[in-house]
Amino acid sequence: MITVGALDGLDGRRVVVTGASSGIGAAVVRAAAAAGARVGLLARRADRLATLAEEVGGHAAVADVTDAAAVTRAVDELAGALGGIDAVVAAAGTMHLGAVGETDPERWREVFDVNVHGLLATARAALPHLGDGASWVTISSMSGRRVPSAAGGVYAASKHAAHAVDETLRREAGARGVRVTTVAPGFVATDLMAGDEPGRDDVTAFRERMHGLGLTPEQVAAAVVHVLGLPPEVCVVEYALVATAQQRET
Repeated sequence: MITVGALDGLDGRRVVVTGASSGIGAAVVRAAAAAGARVGLLARRADRLATLAEEVGGHAAVADVTDAAAVTRAVDELAGALGGIDAVVAAAGTMHLGAVGETDPERWREVFDVNVHGLLATARAALPHLGDGASWVTISSMSGRRVPSAAGGVYAASKHAAHAVDETLRREAGARGVRVTTVAPGFVATDLMAGDEPGRDDVTAFRERMHGLGLTPEQVAAAVVHVLGLPPEVCVVEYALVATAQQRET
């Protein structure tokens, strides 16, 4: 019998996190380690990665998720260091704000390279290590279901694709007992938008509308730990969360 709300905890679980050097990824690393998990950290910024790995007693592997071969090597390295993988949290992501008609197509490619191609590369590398009872969690966005503004259209398109990747993984990996969860937060106060063309009127308007409405990375990380700690016979397909003040925006 499944007890609603029962948590198994993460003691000894082997959790690999991409995008682990900052933002939501770093918060997930800290939260998972605090819950008893053994953590593997994957990101491209070696200095930050090493510092955080030392802080939590984890293992680090440097790779850019847009380099599929490097991701495979890094995931294999972490699997070896941890003795296997019980869960992967795909938190690597990037954002560019701006109307489609006014932005450089190269920025579109950057967003899709990380948010879609990087996600696929991570899944391809991780799937051979994930068996019955393992978990896959994608950090997506509420923008994967709706477009919050014209300025966020390209980012939203990439997150719609990320939702489709997870739906595919449920069919591909779910058949062997891997739980696939899409965590879809609303606006989160991270550094993703910190340097994103602050002089543009459409970007400024979006930021002003979202000011004070954001979740913290730690709140999103708590949701991830909750999902990972559920009994193996329970799969949360999609976990959508927003700051209470933002619910009127959804």
